[in-house]
Formats: sequence, C-alpha cells, structure tokens
Amino acid sequence: MIPEELQDQAALYVLQTLDAAESASFENELTRNAELRTLVFEMREAAADLSRTAPVQQPPAELKRRILSEIALEKQSASSTGPAKRSRIWLPWAIAALFIGFCGILTVDHFRLQRELATARGSDPLSGATLVTLASPNGELLDAKATIAWQANRQTGVITITNMPPAGRGRDYQLWIVDAIHKDPISAGIIIVDSNGVAHFRFKPDQSVAQVKAFAISLEREGGVPKREGPIIMIGNA
Repeated sequence: MIPEELQDQAALYVLQTLDAAESASFENELTRNAELRTLVFEMREAAADLSRTAPVQQPPAELKRRILSEIALEKQSASSTGPAKRSRIWLPWAIAALFIGFCGILTVDHFRLQRELATARGSDPLSGATLVTLASPNGELLDAKATIAWQANRQTGVITITNMPPAGRGRDYQLWIVDAIHKDPISAGIIIVDSNGVAHFRFKPDQSVAQVKAFAISLEREGGVPKREGPIIMIGNA
C-alpha cells in the first residue's frame, strides 16, 4: 500500500508542480518502488485524457468584488489613523482575502480533479490491464526503465520507456511477447526511442497471444526481424 503522502506527491509529480529538489527526491523513490511507478503510469494516462476534456477554470467574478469590499471595509475602519498606518492595516487583510479566495478555488478544483481522475481511472480501459516491469537481465542498463500495460482481451498494450540509450547505427530495438503455446517469441514491433531515451506507444503483436509468460526487448538488425536473432537487453515476467 502506497502511503497517502507519496500518492499526493505522485499527483503533483505528474502535474509537474514539484520543484527541482522535490522532483529529484521523488524520482529516487520511484527507482525503488515498483508499485509507485505503476501509480504514476496510471495517473499520466488519466491526466492525458483529462487534459483533452477538462474545461478551463477561471476565478469567479464574485471573488474580485468580495476582495474589493474587504479592502473598503478595512479602509473605513482605519479612517481615524494616519495614511501610513492605514495602509499597513488594510493591505495585509487585502492580501489575505485574495489568498483565501484563491485557496477556495484551488480546493474546489482539487476535489473536482480527484473525482474526475477517479472516474477516468474507473472507465479507463487500461485500468484492468496486466502491468509488467522490464529490467536488464545482465545489469548493463540499470538506468533504463520499461513498463508495459497489457490488455489480453484486446490483444494490445502500451509500453513506456525512459533512459534507454540509442540502439546504434544499423540497429533497432524490437519488442517480443513470450507466449505459453508458441514455440518462438512473437514480435510486437520496433521500438523507436527519441533523443532523450524515451518511448511511449501502443503495440499489437503479429499473432494472437493466448497466455503471456513474459515481455522482452532485444537488439536487432535495423528494421527488425521475424524471428529473434539478437541479445535480450530487457525482460519482465507477466
């Protein structure tokens, strides 16, 4: 079970609102906690959907009127004092009113986002997927991280990779599915990693898969091969 504090940090991390030090600390925890990595993956999927559907929120017009009213009242109550003292009295209250008002907006939006995120996760087709984490079998790619969400009923999945080095000239990474009833691993396509070592895409195997035993990534000739030839660089049991 992930502590509530880490769950809150995960949400802030996905929304990119942590500062540099907090992000570094959280990412350090991510490397040690597979359950936390899964939560971040799910939150990113849900947040991506919400970003396309959630309406833009504007502060209510009533907020400005309330703040100005509070300032006017403070000015009136301080009318017997000098100008300098009056400014020192009502200005902090004005700032406080503004802060409280916006905190109210943020609180409402926070709970709205929580509800929408819960709804999105409940309706997200990936919510029932099998999650598999891949790792380097020989320890050569310790920084590389790969996570797969596999949907057996749809015969498709999503893979997310970070910190993967370039495949090299004339080479490509290829994704494979080890199935219980197939003699050889089934190809699930070429993996295109960007200049930052990141890949995120949906894949579908070349053949129907009955019972997944493992996912693997190999280093193959450019363009891929119908049957695995190169070394396995990452693997994870389903």
